[in-house]
This record gives sequence, structure tokens and C-alpha cells, in this order.
Amino acid sequence: MAEQKRKLAAIVFTDIVGFTKLTAKDQTLASSLLEKQRNLLKPIVEDHGGKWIKEMGDGLLLIFDTVTDAVECCIQIQEVTKPIDELVLRIGIHQGEILMLDNDVIGDDVNVAARIEPFSAPGGVAISGKVYDAIVREMHYKTKYLGKPKLKGVGQEVTVYCIISHGLPETKLSDVSAKLEGNSNLLYSGIAAIILIPTLLYFFVFGEDKVDSIAVLYMDVGSYNELNYLETITEDLIFDLTSSSQGLIKVSEPSEVRKYKDSDLTLEELSDDLGVDYVFKSSVQPDDNGFIFRVRLFDSDANKDMFINKWFIEKNSLQSVVSVLIDNIVKELGIEQSEDYARLEYDAEAYDLYLQSKSLYTLAKTADDNLKAIQMMEQSISNDDNLVMAQIYLGTMQYDMGNYTQASVIYEKALGKSKSLQDNANIAESLRKQGQLLRKRKDYAGSLEKLSEALSMSTVMNDKGSMAKTLNSMAILNYRMKEKDNALKNWLQALALVEEFEDKPKISKYLNNIGIWYRDDQDYSKSAEYYQKSLTIKEELGDKRNMGKTLNNIGNVYFLMGDYQNSIDNYTKSIDIKEELQDKKGLASTLNNIGETYFYQADYEKAIESFRRSSGMIKDKDNEFENERYLGMSHYYLGNWDSCNVYLKRSDEYFSASLPKRMAILPYLIVSYKKAGNTERSKSILNEFQDIAQDNECERKDLIIGNWAAYEAFDFLGKGSESQQFLEDAYFEMKSRSKDIKNKADRGQFLDTDLHNKITMAWSKK
Repeated sequence: MAEQKRKLAAIVFTDIVGFTKLTAKDQTLASSLLEKQRNLLKPIVEDHGGKWIKEMGDGLLLIFDTVTDAVECCIQIQEVTKPIDELVLRIGIHQGEILMLDNDVIGDDVNVAARIEPFSAPGGVAISGKVYDAIVREMHYKTKYLGKPKLKGVGQEVTVYCIISHGLPETKLSDVSAKLEGNSNLLYSGIAAIILIPTLLYFFVFGEDKVDSIAVLYMDVGSYNELNYLETITEDLIFDLTSSSQGLIKVSEPSEVRKYKDSDLTLEELSDDLGVDYVFKSSVQPDDNGFIFRVRLFDSDANKDMFINKWFIEKNSLQSVVSVLIDNIVKELGIEQSEDYARLEYDAEAYDLYLQSKSLYTLAKTADDNLKAIQMMEQSISNDDNLVMAQIYLGTMQYDMGNYTQASVIYEKALGKSKSLQDNANIAESLRKQGQLLRKRKDYAGSLEKLSEALSMSTVMNDKGSMAKTLNSMAILNYRMKEKDNALKNWLQALALVEEFEDKPKISKYLNNIGIWYRDDQDYSKSAEYYQKSLTIKEELGDKRNMGKTLNNIGNVYFLMGDYQNSIDNYTKSIDIKEELQDKKGLASTLNNIGETYFYQADYEKAIESFRRSSGMIKDKDNEFENERYLGMSHYYLGNWDSCNVYLKRSDEYFSASLPKRMAILPYLIVSYKKAGNTERSKSILNEFQDIAQDNECERKDLIIGNWAAYEAFDFLGKGSESQQFLEDAYFEMKSRSKDIKNKADRGQFLDTDLHNKITMAWSKK
């Protein structure tokens, strides 16, 4: 039987970066590299008093009697291997108790060291909190805090740092796999595989158990209007419960529960509406020196209360109420709370100002309200700068008001404070906010770096809600950077996460975004399919405002494929909803859209009716005179020459500086002035058009209709040779666009419209 001995040791794991790929490419080279590693590193380990325990493929397991020996050895190893191209190592160091056998060591701390190693940068060294504690007083070592990840198969709390002195590289969290991703990158063989990755990854790491869900309702203040600001405690409760529960329960977001603030529905009805397993309800009323809180946790499946409690909280202890509520919820639900969750006790006045500021800003009616809310939040932070959530919210206020420089400074301070407090949740949120701000400022590289780091932090915490939000932010960024495949990948990953815990509002949102992606990829049927799935969920939720937007999107995609009747049907439903909600801006947009569809369907009377209805609602001048252009063109095809001239003349005068825009207007005026008897004006416009056409063409949107109108105008004037050039341009543009359409049936629909049939027929007679 092997001799067993327990001892405290520094445990080192190493791994060669890219060794698997090297082995697949050249097994002989890979084998010689392992021999080179052994011959080069074993003497260094022995010189530092270390023990070469075993080789595990390309990895090494080493132990040392002291942390200092282990760290110095690893630094020398990285120095020695740096010039060798293929021998790039990641190294992880942890200190803990091991059980020594004859030729092996085992124990939980050995597993910790193995899980820490992936947090090292290539050529770097990652260390645990225990190693950090042993070297922190040594001034020549510099480190960077990386976080407190929830490591698979590790029961103890682990804090991870990387050494950034001695020429060692800093870890980028966006590159960290942390054993959470396994070998999932092997699955990325194409877009078809992308759909499977999030689901496979999630179930590989976290298992297949259904995740329960809870809705935390906004706190009821009853008739005590002076306590309205306490409602915002709910948002802190939702954020902290999400962060601390390690993904073991899905918590509805504030936007989902806000509409039930004054609802008369029973808890059973609310749980059905929200689609959750549990509902948490709370109320507050003032007492002499504080507040009386009443809380209730309802189990919708059992249709009974899990607990009903009542507490008195002194006014100067108000900041403790979130911790108390979370402790009660997780205890009753049997959730293992994150070991690194420890809500700080804040200055009582600071926390009160924070709550009041949030409430005032949310309900602000004037610019003065916004300014006062900002001043209150600044005072809150001044009273207690550990209140990181106040810093992040202040940054968001400044962002909303367009003060991006101030927002940037505030987010950076929030990130620094979060790191000093080792508050992973707010580190991730600060990084995400910075990423969004940089995206707004078009610093796409900087935004991607911040969002990637936020995603890594959320991943190691297993905060699926935060992961999904960050993936969505990254997808939007990818989309703006024209990285379409990455955008789709990130949206599909975000969708897989929210589908797993049945977050219907987010599912609907991401389905809609994917619909936009397929629309712009000209896969119109698939786009409509995703939009329709999104719409179905919105209908289930009764989300009328977003139903109106999605119906407009569906109308647009049918318009692009030339299915005008389906387009009109969906636009009509969108208009009905927007009229009901008195959404004038949205209504004007959809009325213009349906007007354009009627125009291309050759239903010019209805086109005119739609454009006239939208006229008084349009605020943007470009849209106003684009509207008049369509009114003029509709009158043209109805033979109303005077009306045509009035509208198109105004539109042409407005767009006088845009020659491509005028290219789609002037052909109609050439004919309409001649039809109205103004031959001289018609000739003048003809000459002007011919001059412009020598060096210009229509905007891409108008290339088909504009060239067709020019063909008709020159054909009407008997200028056959010139008309044929415009017909050719219209025909080849039509054919070119049809070839870009992915779906064969969609392509056929596009070519079978009234306008395109006319072009095809004219072309066939050449």
C-alpha cells in the first residue's frame, strides 16, 4: 500500500499553449517539444527545491515547500522559455494541503491549482489568494486582481490574481477559459454549429436541471407618498439576488415587473402572467424611528405561501434591508449563495440619498429634476464612496444626458472601487457600461475589449443574465463593425442562455435582433420566421408597444421580398396598435412605410391617403420632403399633373443639393410639365437632367424606380436610344438584387411584382 503523508505545499500546474493543434499538425515536433521541456525545466525545478511530480500530456504538476520557491521558479521558467517559439506556457500556483502518495499528490487544493492555471496569460503566471497573501509584502512583486470565479469542482472560495512584474504579461479576462469552456472551440466549425454551442456549453458546464424563477415585485408604499423613493430598493434586491445566486434561480428584471406596481392581480395571477415559479412581495410603512417591512414569498406551483414575515428596521439601518431579504429568500428556496457575496454596510444617509436620487430621476418631469437627482447622487457618493451602485447609476445619468466624458470618468472610478472591494458583480457591470459608452463614441476596439472582459467576469460568476446582456451588447457592436458572423454568433448565444431560463422578454428581444440580421442578409423568409416568433411572445406578454414595432419590422421584410399584400396586412396591424397607444412618431413612420408599399402595389389612391395622414406627424425635414416625393409620384401615375408638379417641385427644391436624389425626381417632372402643357419647362428640366445624368446616378434605394421613370420619360419623348440605357440600368439592377436574395422562393416573389414585370417585359422587346 502506498505511503500517505499530508503536508502544506505550493502546487504548480503548467500547460503548453496550442499544443493540441501542434500535435495534430506535426506529432514528431510535438514529441520533441515535450522532451525539450523536460530537459530544460526539470533542473530549474530541482534548483528551487521543487519536486517534479508528473507529466500529464503537455502539462506538469510540481510541488514546492514554500510559496516563494514556487513563484521564483515559475518566473525563471517563463524567462527561459520565452525565446522558444513553440514552448509558450501558462502557469498556475496555489498553496494548500496535499496528500502525498508514492508518485502522486491528491486533494482539493490540487484541483484548485489546476483550475487557476487557465487564468494565466500565455507566458504568464496566475496565482491564488493564498499565494498572493504570502508575497504581497514583497515589494518587488506586482499583481493584478482578476476576480473570484466559481470554479467547476471546487468547493472553496478562490480569489485569483496574475503577476505583472518581472516582465510577465497581464491576463486578459476575455481570453480566459477557466475550465468553463472545455474544448468548445472545436465546435466552431461553421455557422450551423454556432446554434448548438451555447446549449452544449451550458449543459456541459452547469447540467440540465431546470432553473426555477422568481419575480421580485416593486415594494408597496401604500398611501405613504413620502416613502415612494423606497420602491427603488427593489432594483437593488433584484441585482444582488441575481449576482449572489450563481445562476441557480432566474430573477425577473425590473422592466418585467414594473408594470405590475399597482396591479390588483392576485399573486397566483401574477405568477401566471410573469411565468415564474415564485413571487416575492413586500410592503413598507413608517414607524417612530424607522420602518416596518412586511414580506411574503409565494410558491405558485403549490399555490401557498412559503413564508410571511414582518420586521422593524431602524432608519439608520435601512441599507441592511436588502441583505436581510436576500438571506430569507435564498434560505427558503434552498439556494447555495455565492461565497463571495457579502453586501457592504453603507453610510445610512448615503444610502437614503441614493434611493431618493434614483426615484427622482426615474420620475423626473423637468431638467431641474434631473439636475437635482444628479446632485443628490453625487452627495451620496461623497458620503460613502463604497456605494459602487451609486457611482454606476450616476454614470448612467450622465450618459443619458449626453455627457459622455463625465460618464467615462465615473464608470472608471466605479470599476476601480469595485476591484478594490473585490465586488465581481459590479466589476462586470462597470465594464459593460464602459463598453456601451465606448460603442456610443465609436471606439469599437475599446468597446469590444471592455465587453469581452465583462463577459468573462460574468461567465466565471455563472451570472447568466449578465452574460446574455453582455453578449447582446457585443452582437450590436459586431453588427456596427460589419462583423456579421460574430454578431449572429453572439445573438444566438444570448438567445440560448435566456431560453434556458425562459426569460420571455429577452427571448423576444433577441429573436427580433436575429430577424434584423437575416433581413439585412437578404434571407427574408428566415427573417420573417424570427420576427414572427418574437411577435408571438410579445402577444403572450401583452407588450403592445413592442408588438407594434415588430409588426412594422415584419411588414418591412415582406415589402423587401415583394410580397406587398402581406406587408400591408402587418403594417395595418402595427398602425392600429400605434393609434391606440397614441405613438405619433411610430405611427408616422409606419404610415409612410405602408404608403410606399401601396405605391409599389400600384394602389395610388391609398398611397396618397397614407402619406397625407403622416404629413402632420413628421418632424424630420428629409422625411417630410421624401413624403412629398411619393405624393407627387402617386399623382403622376393617376394623371393628376398639376398636383404632381406641386409636390415634386417642392421636393426637388428641398433636395436641390443632392444630385442623386434629383435623378429620381426630374424624370417625372419632364413628363408631367409636358402633359400639363408647359413644354418649355419640360425641356428645361430635360436639359438639366441630361447634364446631371452624365456624372451621377440615383441613390441605391431608387436605382430601379428612378431608371425606370427615366426610361418611360425618354420613351415618351421619342428618344429611343437614350431610353434604352436607362432600361438596361433598371433591368440589371433588378436582376443583381434578385441574385443577392438567399431564398429561391423569395427571389421569385421579388421578380414577380408589377414594376419588375413591366421592366422584364420592356427588356424582352428590345
